[in-house]
Amino acid sequence: MRTLLSLALVGIALMSGCSTTPSGGASSDTPAAAVVKPIAELAPFAPLVGGTWVAAFNPEVRDEQRYEWVYGGKFLRNEHWVKTKDDKVAYEGETIYAFDPRAKTLVWWYWNATGGYIVGTGKWDGATAEFVGENYAGPDQTERVRSRLELGAADFTATGWFWKDGAWVEQGKRTYRRVK
Repeated sequence: MRTLLSLALVGIALMSGCSTTPSGGASSDTPAAAVVKPIAELAPFAPLVGGTWVAAFNPEVRDEQRYEWVYGGKFLRNEHWVKTKDDKVAYEGETIYAFDPRAKTLVWWYWNATGGYIVGTGKWDGATAEFVGENYAGPDQTERVRSRLELGAADFTATGWFWKDGAWVEQGKRTYRRVK
């Protein structure tokens, strides 16, 4: 389970899209970006909304992510599923992104199938976002996580780090490509 959690946390700050209706609900036939105008602070996520994104951890395991606007673009939901080659879900989680106007920063909350959760902050600089979070999970899991999301023309790259023995240790880099 620790290996699956490690693999999944690499993509914490990333997940890809569903279409939404003007109220923020799901709709399979209307592009989210055309219907929902997100708040300015979440707008950099817009290229991820409206599709399914996949990155392979290895030939046996992949991560699927979807992003969707919720509550009229005031929040962003990112769901992900770590799946085996036979399409069985081995691990799953969900992130909600928002903007904290008092702290003037992005904030995010991540919950996962182990019962753990992470609370963090983030910021965009051009096409790159940096996220840091505190992990509220069992003692066998890392206490802090960090991730970087880099938007490309037709993909995005996620790099993750765990805090270990007083230093950040890279957990891998994955490139997500849109498949739907």
